[in-house]
Amino acid sequence: MEFHDDMKRKPHPHSAGKPAEKAMNRHMLKTLGLIAIFSLTILPGCATTNDLPDPAHLSAIDQLLLTQAIELSLTAKDVQAIPLPKGTTVTLETTGLTVEQRFLLGAVGRWLGEQGLHIQPKDEKATYRVHILIQALGTEQSQSFFGMPAVQGGLLPFALPELPLYKAQKQNGYSRFRLDFFETTTGIFVRSTPWLQAFTYFNEYTVLFFIGFHTTNLIGPFEDQIPVGTNQEHATDE
Repeated sequence: MEFHDDMKRKPHPHSAGKPAEKAMNRHMLKTLGLIAIFSLTILPGCATTNDLPDPAHLSAIDQLLLTQAIELSLTAKDVQAIPLPKGTTVTLETTGLTVEQRFLLGAVGRWLGEQGLHIQPKDEKATYRVHILIQALGTEQSQSFFGMPAVQGGLLPFALPELPLYKAQKQNGYSRFRLDFFETTTGIFVRSTPWLQAFTYFNEYTVLFFIGFHTTNLIGPFEDQIPVGTNQEHATDE
């Protein structure tokens, strides 16, 4: 009888584990709820890399990407010198699909001048006509975003700023052209240079909402801090 009474007083293993199971189930429901809220708010803001249209006016970064791509094309290690004797007079002209060609014209003229050639205006007689054939000259932009985009009103009575877990905005500059030489008197084709090309980039990143940094191959004061007070007027004694 005593053994039978002990069996009655001993708690059933399943009945003892029910409070712990209920607590665990509540914890899992809360976790799933947080995941659902996170998915509904964050996932709609996810975006893959996509190309953006070029701006109507080139920004300072766009101009640096374009001009330095041209300079890199002319100063690469594998660029060959022009096989013309020093003192030869040439005139320059360009052909391409873009209108941003004035800097290219000046850069090529300087490069030919460094090799001893004399650049003449179009209205003066020159021995050779240098035709700059432009295959590519421009910039491209793309952006990747993962996080919660900015919310302006709507369901909420207040606006929320953009909260990026990861954001990347990439800007690239491209140049690809060659020089064709013609005799000005006869129009006979003489020779062409190999394709001269280069690539520049300026990429900006933001991670964990506010940590920002950039990578670039541009030559410029991007790493230096702007001195404080440089644009302020100095006080003078009256």
